[in-house]
Amino acid sequence: MLDAMIRARSVAIVGASQQKTETGGDKLGTVALNYLLAHNYPGKVYPVNPKETEIRGLACYPSVKDIPDDIDLALIAVPAKASVAVMKDCGVKGVKTAIVLASGFSEAGEPELEADLIAAAKEGGVRFCGPNTNGMISIANDMVCCTSMVCAMPRFNKGDIAFLTQSGAVGGSMLGTGNEEQGGFSHWISVGNEADLQVADYLDYLADDADTKVVALFIEGIRDPGKFTRACAKAAQAGKPVVVYKIGLSEVSAAAAASHTGAMVGSDAVFDAVCRKYGVVRVDDAADLLPTAITFSRLLDKLPKGPRMGLIGPSGGICGVCADECHRFGLDVPELPQSAQETLKQFIPPFGALRNPIDVTQQIRSSPTGYQDTIRTVLEQDTIDGVFLLVTMVGEPRASFYCDIFTEAARATGKPVIIAWTGAQSLAAQAIPQIKRNQMPLYFSARGAVRAMRALLDYRRFLDARGEDNR
Repeated sequence: MLDAMIRARSVAIVGASQQKTETGGDKLGTVALNYLLAHNYPGKVYPVNPKETEIRGLACYPSVKDIPDDIDLALIAVPAKASVAVMKDCGVKGVKTAIVLASGFSEAGEPELEADLIAAAKEGGVRFCGPNTNGMISIANDMVCCTSMVCAMPRFNKGDIAFLTQSGAVGGSMLGTGNEEQGGFSHWISVGNEADLQVADYLDYLADDADTKVVALFIEGIRDPGKFTRACAKAAQAGKPVVVYKIGLSEVSAAAAASHTGAMVGSDAVFDAVCRKYGVVRVDDAADLLPTAITFSRLLDKLPKGPRMGLIGPSGGICGVCADECHRFGLDVPELPQSAQETLKQFIPPFGALRNPIDVTQQIRSSPTGYQDTIRTVLEQDTIDGVFLLVTMVGEPRASFYCDIFTEAARATGKPVIIAWTGAQSLAAQAIPQIKRNQMPLYFSARGAVRAMRALLDYRRFLDARGEDNR
């Protein structure tokens, strides 16, 4: 059923128009049509408007019922009260799925109107997203059925992260930032009021989706806890990490969620228990949601086997900061074996630190291969499960040199490597974008890097425990 929406081969856009709004802008349906065409949708497109015969060179039809071909997806971009009649037309036509953009339903104190919309969809056998949604983007299928300003970006990076959000505005902002960070996405769905399809339905679908390896959720509330729990269990069984940020810890945010989508936020303690049981990775800062999902996408095949971390940096200060963060998040910083320390003496000045953390000092730049040899030596140790590469102040061209050697070292190992770059980014104007393009996990604080590594370890332990339970 969701294939007809996420992999739609034909889209009707109801409400597209050549007329402008009173302020001179494009109407919502026209915005959606323009974005769909701009992102090179390969399927068939059918504008629907009884006052038009042609839009953007495409034949325009008076109603959905007048379209001569089968329709997988209808994007309904008309006011709330008119949406019900359009949904009835979709049912008569045999449209499989729909997206209802309009606000003005249960979230605005109009539950009866939303009930009418649901009844019309059920009668016609139409499954729908929304209402009160920005739409959806299937990056994997070059299909942008969405009105969020994020679609003004010229392209989205294709990848394996699916992002479900109960806030279209916040979710769009996050997608834009994640795209700039070189994260790769399969699908983005603004679920709206979830009058029909819920977060759990999409998550259940994505657990089987070949284009998706990681799922990110921005959650305000769960409508059907049982269905959501079953979807989390299915994702866990498929080995697909689910990373979630959930609002509603305070009374104020809970009230905001209720007024926004009409969702009941529910018990945070119960939600936390579900996360622990099914390996859902919960972040407590909205800004960490997509960076954590991106890190999982890049390191899912290199999860740490244990908590033992190697710390390598050019400053004793940043090494100490990272060591404290490891302590805070329950990661170990073991002393390296004596044999490894003897090897490191060949590369590191005598006033450096060899035990772990490893302070290569600024003098490492006097050796053409000393930094590379140090990183390789640490990664080769059986007593090390992952490595943090710490950077303070460095400019070009040295910054680009770091980019090259860090990328080479990370690609040559089966252990997770995360960069914490704490110096001025403007001095590394070439290196930092290149690190992102090279798909290296990059954080701009030691805490962010350590927190991400801890999440990877927790998921590894969840998988290990599940494997033992299944034996």
